Amino acid sequence: MTASLDDLALLLPPPPGPVAAPPWDRAEAEFGLQLPGDYRAFVERYGGGVLTADHGGLELLEVFAPCPAPPPPSVQWPGSRVLRGGFHGLLDIQAYEAQTFEGIDEDDWGGPVHPFHPAPGGLVCWGTNEAGDSFFWLTQDPDPDRWPVVMWARGPVTTYWTHGGMVAFLLELLSGRHPASSLVDRPGIHWTMESDWERRGLAITAGAA
Repeated sequence: MTASLDDLALLLPPPPGPVAAPPWDRAEAEFGLQLPGDYRAFVERYGGGVLTADHGGLELLEVFAPCPAPPPPSVQWPGSRVLRGGFHGLLDIQAYEAQTFEGIDEDDWGGPVHPFHPAPGGLVCWGTNEAGDSFFWLTQDPDPDRWPVVMWARGPVTTYWTHGGMVAFLLELLSGRHPASSLVDRPGIHWTMESDWERRGLAITAGAA
């Protein structure tokens, strides 16, 4: 896991300075699940934030991370209840995604339609982007480090599965080895940290690799 994260840092430099880590021991009680080790390591190095290109400022991938402070009203999602802070905020994201995907069928999903967490074995959304793509874990395995990553691409509707975790998915995406790598095939890809466990509303940008 550490080597993979170090490999990712060569493609996507992390933000400078310390990142306040969430108290992961609270995740199971407040979110209902422990979260994968590679995701926890990513958040401890990168925080929560967005993958962006220099030109156009399009958010190519937002990775959610728990932060005690709830998002301000200006960034609350339309049509959703008020998002809370901490691990409960991650639960609110799942409720919003479940509402967004309500009524989707197998043709749109590309296979069996899975429920959302907190349904047993349901999908957990860990990221989205401005193109309408969503990024999940399927939590059917009791070991979170064995959860596959599922990318649901909106146009054309396609699902991609990665067995190896979120960091492995990001490595494939950024190195050009993933079928959806065209998403990030543009100059000046960089990471901007927007939150950690102690702060929200940040804009700490790391230089492009």
